[in-house]
Amino acid sequence: MAEDIIREGSIVRYNGTGTVGVVKVLKTEDDGRWALLDSTGLYYHLSSLEPIEHMPDKKELGGRTLEEFVDDLKTTEEELSSIRMEDESVESGG
Repeated sequence: MAEDIIREGSIVRYNGTGTVGVVKVLKTEDDGRWALLDSTGLYYHLSSLEPIEHMPDKKELGGRTLEEFVDDLKTTEEELSSIRMEDESVESGG
């Protein structure tokens, strides 16, 4: 059973969203065992986690880093702030 081999320091994947992280803390509650992941700061029930051998490459994850997201957001903000709507370019519908 996967739950039996998950330990602090294990690399795991959350089956619900594909989130990957390293187990920082394990705790036992009345409703089962839980693992705190470093990547989200959230606890996940061990039954929903799958141990994996290594951290996947970013391409395998299909996502962007926070820094990439912030850079893209800044670029978009700069582009939007450079656009100025002028009265003569606005047409009315009537």
